Amino acid sequence: MSHQHHTFHNPPSATPADVRTALDREDISAALNAMVGCALYGDGDWKESQDLYLALLDHNDHQVQTLAATCLGHLARVYGRLDEGLVVAALRERRVRPHVKGTATDALEDIELFLHPQRARWRGRLWRLARPWTWF
Repeated sequence: MSHQHHTFHNPPSATPADVRTALDREDISAALNAMVGCALYGDGDWKESQDLYLALLDHNDHQVQTLAATCLGHLARVYGRLDEGLVVAALRERRVRPHVKGTATDALEDIELFLHPQRARWRGRLWRLARPWTWF
């Protein structure tokens, strides 16, 4: 029986062009790293990144679909803006897929938190009032 240690590393900064290049090479691992690097570091145009991630929600690889949802939430945090109606509708539509459901829901929460912090704060307070046993 062997034991493996996995280490976390931040991917390098990337652009939507880097993501497309990796996908064209069919290098999923490099594409996933580029997707995260593009979303986290804010290099490039937010609209171009948003459009890329929206398209990748329908990619044939489940990892790419799932990470695209996560990256849309990151864009809300990094840039503080999105085409909210378009992104929210796309994420809600993709929640029917079991492998995307959790990350799409998390991304929707991130979007609300970073684009509408006051509304998110009030929603949290109301939720705690309605379900007091969740306080601990």
